[in-house]
Amino acid sequence: MSRDRVIRVALWASVVLNLLGVLAFAPLALGYAAHLLPLPAPRFYAAQIALTIALFCGVYAWLARQPQISRPLVVVGALGKLGFFALFVAYWAAGDLPAGAVLQATPDLVLGSVFLWWAWAERRGAPATVRAAVS
Repeated sequence: MSRDRVIRVALWASVVLNLLGVLAFAPLALGYAAHLLPLPAPRFYAAQIALTIALFCGVYAWLARQPQISRPLVVVGALGKLGFFALFVAYWAAGDLPAGAVLQATPDLVLGSVFLWWAWAERRGAPATVRAAVS
């Protein structure tokens, strides 16, 4: 599979994953119980998190549809995904989250790693963007 195909699949997978994240936080933001979250949070903070996840979701979808993918935006996405996973690990290590919560964040670790792999490969041997294959 080409690097272009790998990054586009990873971006679309991130869209789906982020939509699930928005669905996890939205009930809490609206004042309902959020059974998918490991900890309760105030409605305002849940709304902020849902908004941030939705914004990243939109960026991933926009990137996946571009003929040329912006390497700096992919790196920002990678940092967001890896940072999200790191927060889960840190709070699990502090005893605030169950180990299962870290497992639920593992897709972000995988996708963030794919994003960095692609960005590094683009930096080393190709232009900073990829061109969509023309059929």
